[in-house]
Amino acid sequence: MRHLALAKILVVLSIRAAYPLAAPLLFGIFLVATVLFGPNGMSPPEALVVMRASPTIMTVLWAGWLVLGLPAARAALVPPSGTYLRWLPSPRLVFHLAGATCALVVEAPWMLLFGRGEGLLSATTAGLAALAGHALGATRPWGAREAFAAAGVGLAVFARVPPLAFGAGLVAACLAVPAAFRRAPEVSAGVNRGFSGRTPLGALASTFLLGVLRNEPAVASRALALAALAGLVLPLAARGHDLTADASIGALALGLAAVALSPGLSGAAAAVVRAERATAWLCDATGTAPATRALAAAIAGGVLGATSGLVLATVAALGLHAPLVLAARLVVLSVASGLATGATLVGGAREAEASPRRGDRGMLEALVWAAFGATAASFAGELSLAVMLTVGIVRVGSAARRAEVLRRLRGAA
Repeated sequence: MRHLALAKILVVLSIRAAYPLAAPLLFGIFLVATVLFGPNGMSPPEALVVMRASPTIMTVLWAGWLVLGLPAARAALVPPSGTYLRWLPSPRLVFHLAGATCALVVEAPWMLLFGRGEGLLSATTAGLAALAGHALGATRPWGAREAFAAAGVGLAVFARVPPLAFGAGLVAACLAVPAAFRRAPEVSAGVNRGFSGRTPLGALASTFLLGVLRNEPAVASRALALAALAGLVLPLAARGHDLTADASIGALALGLAAVALSPGLSGAAAAVVRAERATAWLCDATGTAPATRALAAAIAGGVLGATSGLVLATVAALGLHAPLVLAARLVVLSVASGLATGATLVGGAREAEASPRRGDRGMLEALVWAAFGATAASFAGELSLAVMLTVGIVRVGSAARRAEVLRRLRGAA
């Protein structure tokens, strides 16, 4: 009974650790599945036939799932808050089974796809292979046992004989889960540093981004709301102009992204600059170059812009009942356009802050960018994205070069 009580505690800790990471992932998968497997879309058996027929597609989709699900699966498999329980005189098997069971819940969408397409045995094999893959992703460094488990994952994914694939997935999971549990303290210590803890750019960009989200969440919400509104307008505009070709719909998405994202991201860019201003004393104390601060602020603005573009594309794809190819096209175009818009407008916001007429200059920058993007999309179609990215890179480079001049102007003011 005491082992059962420990298992219950471990399950609760895994749920608490994985839920904040798994909920957005599952919601996003639900949105994508609604578009992909809608009334006019593909069915799970058809999707699996395509995957089985092309090893490249199978590899890409499996790699995508392992990357997307790794944070949630790792938290469920080895919750950091459960590390102190390891001193209890209980079999390690209790920890392994509790973590693996919770991690399999994270693998449920992937198992559901294979179950609907090929049956229970295929679903179980996919779940075990995904569990082993995520456990290996939470383990470092690798040894001979982990390499053997990785080979088992590959065999479970590509084997044409279902019993052989199931056996390979089971063996891989039995080897990978204990390895992930055994090395969890070392892995969690490295993971907490992440990209932002290793580079000045990452640390500053994440600081600016968190400053906006914590201090001015309404600014980010407005940008996302405008993006969602543009996503709702896109299907109506496409039907109103009888646009059926993917290229025409993509050009329309770029034009709407330029017009709708610029006003919202203008406010977000100003918030990023204010967050940069608030940390200026720390950057001065640590000797961080003004160009580095400008690039980090551009990255933060680009992340906000890319997120807004993703919202626009998702809403538009749902409204169009778009097939997978068109949905992916909209995502790439909108995210890239939002990235360029957010990064560019941060430079304009920094110029506006150093100008006596700050509001006029910042709004003018957003209006010019919106007009430029809409005009380029109407004349060049999807090729306008290359023009926008080029102009964005030039503007970000210019902002980095002028960062020291603007810093002195702000100091003098």
